[in-house]
Amino acid sequence: PVDDGVAAALAAAGQRLTRHRATLVAVLSSNHRPLTAEEVVGLSGLPLSTAYRNITDLVEAGVAVRVGGAGRSDRFELSEQFTDRHHHHLVCHRCGSVSDFDPSPALERAIRTELGSLPGGFVADHHIFDAHGVCANCADSPS
Repeated sequence: PVDDGVAAALAAAGQRLTRHRATLVAVLSSNHRPLTAEEVVGLSGLPLSTAYRNITDLVEAGVAVRVGGAGRSDRFELSEQFTDRHHHHLVCHRCGSVSDFDPSPALERAIRTELGSLPGGFVADHHIFDAHGVCANCADSPS
């Protein structure tokens, strides 16, 4: 279960799986897109300061990741090691929305090929691919 892995990751970072952190993990795991802190607060019912503090703890422990959103508020999601899928993000620079997309096998092969020949002997152990542009809703509406 996710909680066992989350508890182990938190313990490795010197933290515990408190009920507030468990609530945040449940909120993040039940959504299929990165959430703003305000969305997390609304879905969790936790006070804003409690949610921010615990999200920061989850990020520091590697349980959650921060996803940037086109100059807007950061968004948060569970780290891929705690989900059942590898994915990337589509970031709209007009409205700031961030959505997940599943990469094609061809895209993943191309990324892995490029990562295999990085300069300076750098060895990548994972990757994040964010495509920035305009979402369908914004493209359909006048600027």
